Amino acid sequence: MGTQGTGKGFPGDLVLDAGALIAFERGDRQMRAILKGAFVLGSRPIVPASALAQTWRGGPRSAPLAHLIDGCDVDSLDEDRAKQVGVRLGARDASDVADAHVVCCALEHRAVVASSDPGDIEALTEAGERLTLISL
Repeated sequence: MGTQGTGKGFPGDLVLDAGALIAFERGDRQMRAILKGAFVLGSRPIVPASALAQTWRGGPRSAPLAHLIDGCDVDSLDEDRAKQVGVRLGARDASDVADAHVVCCALEHRAVVASSDPGDIEALTEAGERLTLISL
């Protein structure tokens, strides 16, 4: 099961859920500090495409998000990833595609997850899987 993190000095990659993207878009200081730390450490945050779809509205409102995405890697929901997400959802009797996509990305990259709903993310982990979460 996952563990809570502070977000300071985290190693490796960072995966952003929809709540993290919304926090950034709204100018949340904690989220901006987390991203600054990731960029300083040379990380390119990972944004699951499904989380991006949940937050993207286009136009001027999405300008900050568009700028952020330029510095991130977007993990596509292609056929293989969709199958991984579906298996994870089925195993946990869950339905949130974006949250399951976040978990799949984080486990594959051994990444820290920035999330506004860490309980939702933890609920999608299996016994023995370890995720480090930064709660927003």
